[in-house]
Amino acid sequence: MKKLYTGIILCFIMIIGGFAPYLVNENERGTFTFAQTTKKASTWVAKVDDKTITLAEFEREFGVHVYSLPIVEEDKEKYVGDEMNKKRFLTNLINEYLIYNKANQEGYLNRDDVQALIEAVSRRAVIQIYLSEKIEPTLEEIPDEQIEAIYNQNKKLYAGVDIDIARQDIRMKLLQKQYNDSLNDLIDSLMGEAKVVRNQEIQL
Repeated sequence: MKKLYTGIILCFIMIIGGFAPYLVNENERGTFTFAQTTKKASTWVAKVDDKTITLAEFEREFGVHVYSLPIVEEDKEKYVGDEMNKKRFLTNLINEYLIYNKANQEGYLNRDDVQALIEAVSRRAVIQIYLSEKIEPTLEEIPDEQIEAIYNQNKKLYAGVDIDIARQDIRMKLLQKQYNDSLNDLIDSLMGEAKVVRNQEIQL
């Protein structure tokens, strides 16, 4: 299983920086073409062999990509507004389909370890979205007075750190504590409702 995770990491490294430049010239490769259009209905943006990537599908994939970026909402808006980011993402999406199709042809989707990984990733994706909709909206904004008080009490800890960065760090830690407390409350509630039994005879 470790080898599988390592392979996935290497795959994404290649997709992002390794061979993307070799997949953007239709005349050289002939495996896909681009469509220059702004219409969404029945409009395709690229074709990879017998796979057609519609504009609607691209926008869904790009939305998931933006959602997963570890940046604040303001930076996400700037990211979406940059046309080059969408072009790069389309190139990466094409790269993914090229590799996916090849792996599928070689029977990788039928492997038990691949199916186990797909199930785990799917489960965790559902959990991530569930928690983002159930917990994140309940988080309360941290008052400036509280942040300032904590900063004054921990000036030695933030010595040499820009004051705005220090305040942002305090704010994020307090929000994280709120999140963790809510998550623990949720798990405690679920544990009380569910029947969970662990096999004490098994040594893990």
